[in-house]
Amino acid sequence: MKKNILTIIILAMAFINIVMSAVIIFVIVPTSNKTNNLVTKVASIIDLELESPEEGDTEIAVSDITTYDIPDQLQINLKKSDEVEHFALLNVSLSINKNHENTVEYEPLIAEYDNSIKEIVTEEFQKYTIEEVTNNKKSIKEQVLTRIQDLFKSDFIINVSFGNIKMQ
Repeated sequence: MKKNILTIIILAMAFINIVMSAVIIFVIVPTSNKTNNLVTKVASIIDLELESPEEGDTEIAVSDITTYDIPDQLQINLKKSDEVEHFALLNVSLSINKNHENTVEYEPLIAEYDNSIKEIVTEEFQKYTIEEVTNNKKSIKEQVLTRIQDLFKSDFIINVSFGNIKMQ
């Protein structure tokens, strides 16, 4: 009689094991496959976003770049770091991609927007003290370039240069 009860318990445990295996196969595996597919799609989208800016950063030949110099030298008061007033004297020039689709349309308008460009440069420089300007020239150039591109709603201007910077 004890052998029969033991056999019934073993048979019940085997049946429970089969039922649990079926639950895992039909419920958990498809869900984990869907999750895996979702993670794969998200990862591929992130990779595409990381690659797309690099595609836009194609090398532009020097012969395809023209420069526009803002005619006046700018004198910009800098943020105070001590009791002395500091200022920067600088020239601004814009590098323009001649092969960009918007160049023909927007390049003649740059002269009309001289004052707006000067204002953008002035506002960006005024945010910094004389020490910060010395240490953050690259950041200032990036901010000025971004704001000028936003002004024209185009990226035909590819670089901003500050020449003859004198700070006192």
